[in-house]
Amino acid sequence: MTYYDQHVHTYFSFDSQAQFEAYLAQTTHPFVTTEHLEMANPDDGGRDDAPDYAAYVAKLAALRQQVPNQLLRGIEVGYYAPKQAALSAYLAAGDYDLVLLSFHHDGQYDYQDKHFLTVPLRAHVEAYYDRMLAGLTAFDGADVLAHFDYGLRVLTVTPTQLIDWVGPTLKRILQTVIAKDMALEFNAKSAYQWDNLALYERVLPWYVQLGGTKVTLGSDAHTADKFETHFEDAKTILRAAGVTHLTTYRAHHAELEAL
Repeated sequence: MTYYDQHVHTYFSFDSQAQFEAYLAQTTHPFVTTEHLEMANPDDGGRDDAPDYAAYVAKLAALRQQVPNQLLRGIEVGYYAPKQAALSAYLAAGDYDLVLLSFHHDGQYDYQDKHFLTVPLRAHVEAYYDRMLAGLTAFDGADVLAHFDYGLRVLTVTPTQLIDWVGPTLKRILQTVIAKDMALEFNAKSAYQWDNLALYERVLPWYVQLGGTKVTLGSDAHTADKFETHFEDAKTILRAAGVTHLTTYRAHHAELEAL
């Protein structure tokens, strides 16, 4: 098996117009999209953005008649505590191969909003990882913790600052990922587009040392030209961190491929 992207968006996500066909033209491997489930979304006027599941399933069924790829179903849950019951109910009504868990907003602002440039840096970092730990602990049903650094994308936080300020919290997050038999994502968009590679180089070896064995690699593509970008670069970093396998999911079952 050749490894394939575990974090991809199409027009079923509120922030993408990408077409399935544009991705599928690039690969004959299995293909999964992880569409945004983002409730109380500050980037969309506070709306609940949920993919049209029936239309999503119908699109995949139509594509199966046209392409040789194995087509899988995925979703990216944007956790927000006041909406936990609604998030869980939405997931329970569908059937997915892969569920990513993300922390994108605080109810007022998406963490990529420039508002966070005005917040004291350490206070924001501490609040973000406290919220991540609480949500990760409370929410069941996810396969992968996506882009652990999302809340830092518009900021400059060094690995030393990260460990000094939230080391114990981050350790508990990694231990919880392991205890829940989840995977930790290497998000190529965060690492290379948002220049957070140094954070991954610090956290990944720690995850491995704590006993973490499941790692996914995702481009976080919202346009077809970003599909599987920097994957060879990322694999080099992962090997250096002690990661020996990459993980894919079918029906929530982890499948490991030697790195």
